[in-house]
Amino acid sequence: MLPWPWDTVADAHAEARNTRLWADAPADDVTLDTLLEAASDQVHRFAPAVGVDAAGDPLPVPPRYKLATIYQAKELQAAAVRDGDVIGVGEYGLRARPLVDSVKQLLRPQRGRPGVG
Repeated sequence: MLPWPWDTVADAHAEARNTRLWADAPADDVTLDTLLEAASDQVHRFAPAVGVDAAGDPLPVPPRYKLATIYQAKELQAAAVRDGDVIGVGEYGLRARPLVDSVKQLLRPQRGRPGVG
């Protein structure tokens, strides 16, 4: 499942490890894959579906979906070291991490509303 929204795992790693996007991205491929897969799943479920062209071929994934996936992966990594906001006790504790507002805005931008005034 990792390649969405990227074409290959190598593309995902290269883009996620871009220091301008994620300066402290995990050096370990397994950890990075885990974070990107979890974030990708969350983004995929929230983002509007990517359509198809007239021939029925899928349209390319918008670049903002990739950026949203990286931002959400960063948020998941940060959540792993944050204290507080734990549901449960001890080893049965769970941290709930919804999509952050900046990621939601990348996926479903709010449109301006005309005002009268």
